[in-house]
Formats: sequence, structure tokens, C-alpha cells
Amino acid sequence: MLPMLLRVKVRDESHNFGFYFPMVLIYLLFIPVIIIGTIVFTILLLIPDTARQARSYLQLVFALPTLLSASIGTEIAIQSDTQEMLIRIT
Repeated sequence: MLPMLLRVKVRDESHNFGFYFPMVLIYLLFIPVIIIGTIVFTILLLIPDTARQARSYLQLVFALPTLLSASIGTEIAIQSDTQEMLIRIT
């Protein structure tokens, strides 16, 4: 199951706010990148010198959904003297 929500919380000395990003919208932003990547990958497969290396990159592309599924529950905390930021993937 892919992550569905990205929560960002920011705390400052005078402000405290948080917001949610639906991951579906972030996935939709990657559609142009996927289309361009598919075109470039097809061109690389047509060139005989780069075909073997391009096929090895395909394994990485197939592993991305597994990597995204494993990211559920990830928390990133960033702190400074005046601010604190928490990013949580759920």
C-alpha cells in the first residue's frame, strides 16, 4: 500500500501550524516526469551501446513502489534554536 498523506508541522517561537498534503496530488505531479523518463528510456534502449545499462535502470524503476510502501511511518524532525519542523509520512 502506498503512502496516502504527508503531514508537515512547523513550530516557531511565535507561530505553531501544521498542514497535510494528500500524496495523490504529489503522485500526479510526477506524471510528466514519468512520461519524459519513458521517452528517454525508449531512446536509450534503441541505442545499442546503452541498451544493457538502460535495462539495469529498469530494475530500479520497478523497485520504486516497494520503496514508497516501506516509507510509511517515516518521521523527519528538523530542529534549530528558534524553529522545529516535523514531517510525517502516513
